[in-house]
Amino acid sequence: MTPFVCYMYFWITVWTRSFPVDCYLVSSCGSEISFYPCRCPVDGLRHDLPGAAVPKEQVIGTATIRAAAAFDIAELIRKKRHDPQSVFAEAGVSLEAAHDPYRQEDLGCYTHLLELAAEVTDSPDFGLTAGIHQNPAKWGAFGYLVLNSPTLGSALDNLATFFRAWQGGTHIACVRTPVSFGLEYSIVHPCVADKDQDAEMGLAYVKHLVDLLCVRRITPDSVHFEHKPISKLSVYLDVLGVEPLFKQPLNCIMFSRSLEKRRIQSADLQLFPVLRQHLMDMANAIPRENDLLGFVSHQIRQYLPLHQCTLKNVARALALESQTLQRRLKTHNTVFADMVENIRQEQAVDYLRDNHMDIKEISYLLGYGDPSAFVKAFRRWTGQTPSQYRERKR
Repeated sequence: MTPFVCYMYFWITVWTRSFPVDCYLVSSCGSEISFYPCRCPVDGLRHDLPGAAVPKEQVIGTATIRAAAAFDIAELIRKKRHDPQSVFAEAGVSLEAAHDPYRQEDLGCYTHLLELAAEVTDSPDFGLTAGIHQNPAKWGAFGYLVLNSPTLGSALDNLATFFRAWQGGTHIACVRTPVSFGLEYSIVHPCVADKDQDAEMGLAYVKHLVDLLCVRRITPDSVHFEHKPISKLSVYLDVLGVEPLFKQPLNCIMFSRSLEKRRIQSADLQLFPVLRQHLMDMANAIPRENDLLGFVSHQIRQYLPLHQCTLKNVARALALESQTLQRRLKTHNTVFADMVENIRQEQAVDYLRDNHMDIKEISYLLGYGDPSAFVKAFRRWTGQTPSQYRERKR
């Protein structure tokens, strides 16, 4: 690898380890809470025609989206000379969380934020405007993967395949016909009511992404929206390059099939497989349905190397209150601190098998601020220091 790719590998490793990829759907019934990973139909899904029926799925409780998605919304509200703080507060979204790449927000609150922003700023085209000004690089490893895909077709495939790392409760798929290809997108979670501005922002973002990758303005073959027009038709034509069809089965944007194999000149083909493998590893790490301990363990592993492994952060990633998570863990005869301790011990043993990792580095990855604290903990677990353990295992 070149020095640049090695540098990017390091930072993408940090990014992918820091982001819990699962979109948790939480079902609450009385005192019982069940957990479901989002089963969005994304990997390899193809339809013969855009607008094909969205596969049925059981979605229960809360769908989430990365809080960072709201960052550009706040900026656009400011540009329109309004205070984003009051708009965010009314929507139930934390403005401060928009700067936190590890935070998730309720998807319903986020889509309501878009509707409120359009109303407060008197901008029916708010979603369209936000979409065409989105920066894919702000999406971290996910965005970099799309930007460094070899072809335009693979870029949209990767966008659909790994979108669940960004947003839950949503159907997204790359679709192909004999003459066109593109993306279909629809929020399918029954608890999300406000969808119009989000749909327009989503398709405008895809249009902007295609323009960016092709280094020129591309006119779509067609654009479909589920809702009726909320802006003047001239606005849609100006932003999207084509007049959409409305009240369609689902939202989709289609481009000429001749563009599918167009090579992305700016793509880093050395970085691309590194990014894709990391995102594949993240997807494969999703726990099984109803596996509360698996979900919590997964989150602990994400937050340890960031030195942010707290009950509050893990509970927040699961869209739960800290006390609720503590109560649920007690029904499994464990507590959060014990789970952290066990995972640290398990990972310490794994890391010590790698003779290239020094004790200080292992200590840092396990979330210890001081290597001496790690040495003390390891002696408590095994009766040996890390160095003694490694020496005896050689």
